[in-house]
Amino acid sequence: MKNTRPTPVRVGIMERRRPELVSVLPIRHLNQLERLWRAAKSSLVVMGVLLLLGNLAILMIPIPHFHLCLFPLAFVLGPIVAIMSWRDRVLFSQTDLPCPRCQKNVTIPEGLGGWPARFNCDSCAAMVELNEA
Repeated sequence: MKNTRPTPVRVGIMERRRPELVSVLPIRHLNQLERLWRAAKSSLVVMGVLLLLGNLAILMIPIPHFHLCLFPLAFVLGPIVAIMSWRDRVLFSQTDLPCPRCQKNVTIPEGLGGWPARFNCDSCAAMVELNEA
């Protein structure tokens, strides 16, 4: 992956009572064009799926409430999802690191993005949080 460079990351859990670990992980830093492309794709996918479901539902169940509610919802949720996707400045690659609570290896999901990045440990179900160090 291009723009991938090792970056120090603080690995902690949501409780904040336990000490944090510092690890160096390969992180892909997104430029403005990549962020814009990801936001546009996610917005179009959300709006397209909701509009397709709305058209199929109106054909199967002719109730006007589907048009009244689902189509404006598609045009509201699309930009919201795009804004949330635009805010992600980094993407994590799939990597193993120790859980701060149980010390077992946890796999970071592929394509996890943003600061702070959060995911659950597979063994102890603790919410692991990755912050910029």
